[in-house]
Amino acid sequence: MDNDFIAKHYDETLPYYKHLWGRGANAVHYGFWDEETKTIEEALLNENKFLTEAADIKPSDKVLDAGCGIGGSSVWIAKNVGANVIGITLSTKQLEEAKKIASKYGVSDKTEFEIGDYLNTRFADNTFDIVWAIESVCYAENKADFLKESYRILKPGGRLVLADGFLDREAVGLEKKLLKDLLMGFALTNLANISDFKKDMDLAGFREIKHWNKSTNVKKSLRILYIRVRIAYPLLKIAHLFGLIPDTVIKYGPVGIAQYKLLNTGLMKYAVFLGKK
Repeated sequence: MDNDFIAKHYDETLPYYKHLWGRGANAVHYGFWDEETKTIEEALLNENKFLTEAADIKPSDKVLDAGCGIGGSSVWIAKNVGANVIGITLSTKQLEEAKKIASKYGVSDKTEFEIGDYLNTRFADNTFDIVWAIESVCYAENKADFLKESYRILKPGGRLVLADGFLDREAVGLEKKLLKDLLMGFALTNLANISDFKKDMDLAGFREIKHWNKSTNVKKSLRILYIRVRIAYPLLKIAHLFGLIPDTVIKYGPVGIAQYKLLNTGLMKYAVFLGKK
């Protein structure tokens, strides 16, 4: 998928994502659930906390949020850690929303947001202490290109931390149709194989590579989405017939079903990766 197509997807779906997922944590990620988690908002903040602690982000660090969406993670890092964050996105509507959220939480002085492509950034070599990416690397057609660019702009000793969906094996039977629905609905070209991604990190130069399988921790979010989509999708299809809903939203409907089923079959995994330059 080209950048304009991805930007259009998120410009058009942003209001619907908000309605479907809520506004509490300023993000539409899956989040991490545990025994004490009671709401989606708490799960989303748990994910921010996990990645921050894994990457050992400090107040003195300069962070790039690669594919920042509406800036929820960037704002959280700036407010709770004190680090300076630059967030880049392809979507003008996400950009506008991110700036509003930063102002609302009083961290406009510690955050910057701009339109940018994480495969070809404007930043010089050795600029950042942290490159952070939640559910955005999946949009790179060749994930190795993202890893190479991240390595280039990280300072020596800098860390890449990311969370995303991956494939654990080849799709078989009905999984092939479900995977196609997921890719089409999210405007994705592919999902990386989890073992291939680790090899690509190694080839890019990263060391001390770690990864955590967080599939169990996101499963409740996927179930909630599954239920909400099953309820809302018939109504959205009717609205679409009257021209009230864009095509991108209708294409998203089957995603809520497909991703939950693919996690249950074991084809899809949700993982956090960490690597040091």
